[in-house]
Amino acid sequence: REEVPGRRGYPGYMYTDLAMLYERAGIVKGKKGSITQFPILTMPGDDITHPIPDLSGYITEGQIVISRELHQQGIYPPINVLPSLSRLMGSCIGAETTREDHKSVSDQMYAAYAQGRELRGLVAIVGEDALNERDKQLLDFSGVFEDQFLRQSRDEDRSINETLDLCWTLMSSIDTKYLVRLDQKWIEKYHPDNRE
Repeated sequence: REEVPGRRGYPGYMYTDLAMLYERAGIVKGKKGSITQFPILTMPGDDITHPIPDLSGYITEGQIVISRELHQQGIYPPINVLPSLSRLMGSCIGAETTREDHKSVSDQMYAAYAQGRELRGLVAIVGEDALNERDKQLLDFSGVFEDQFLRQSRDEDRSINETLDLCWTLMSSIDTKYLVRLDQKWIEKYHPDNRE
């Protein structure tokens, strides 16, 4: 075809073509319902902004990003939670389905880990001694998060309540005044210092 290329040489209609492929793959002719699919993409140079993974991310209901760095550290599964997402999570969690504190815990764990990861870069430049108390706690948390939350044995079978309790245990290493994404009522109910 004679056409003007879009981003990085891919055609402008790539989004439409990918959407049609993904939708068609999930439909069984003559049957009700659909099949859940897990498209697996490799990214040139681990570039998540490459047109194919980028457009696929807009089409699918979520994405799980695997990290070479975590894999090289021996962390299994090596899931990079920061760029991973679920567009359905918000409607599937809470008191009726998982637990009342799920959303707040998820938000706080994500924020603390993201800040801790950022601080690793800063420490490489200025050293850990330049960090304040809050930053040191978040830096330490990022390592504990990877080692005790992400790292799982192949046969580990952790329930959602066990997972949320583990999150609270890990977050207890951070002073509660820095846990700004958690409602005080959840801290009073679930924080290890307040459990009976």
